[in-house]
Amino acid sequence: MKVRKIIYFLLLLFSFSALEAQEYLLVRKKGSTRRYEYRVGDTFVYRQQGMDQFFKDVITDFVDSTIVLENNIVLISQLEEIDIQNAFTNRPQILRQGEALLPTIGYGLLALDLFNHTIIDGNDFSFDKGTTITSGAFVAAGYGLKIFRRKRVDLTKEKFEAYLVLR
Repeated sequence: MKVRKIIYFLLLLFSFSALEAQEYLLVRKKGSTRRYEYRVGDTFVYRQQGMDQFFKDVITDFVDSTIVLENNIVLISQLEEIDIQNAFTNRPQILRQGEALLPTIGYGLLALDLFNHTIIDGNDFSFDKGTTITSGAFVAAGYGLKIFRRKRVDLTKEKFEAYLVLR
């Protein structure tokens, strides 16, 4: 029985030897647990020092302190601002889903109540006050989550940092 376990372990060990560690760009606020990660193949929107416009490119590789993109090569020290809307983040999943679902729920509730009030009940075209307030609260909460979410990180400020994690 012990020989079988040892052989099984060796087979698993040799079958997973070709795996490589993940390399990624980590952008974070110092003193905070919030982090934004970019991996190979992710869309990267950034602004370089001395430029007024943002560039959008796909990450192909990470080398030392350099980000290799499809159409450019950028040192991390040359980055001035990063658009973090496409980054993988540790932001709670319920907040990310709330941005999309709450406005949809609000508009859907208003449409269903309007349909029920006018078509099913046969009343005149009008909105119910309570349903309108409730659906407005859903829509406002969803758009509020989207508006107050951080969209860009300014790396010229000392409170943010970006570095490569190479394993």
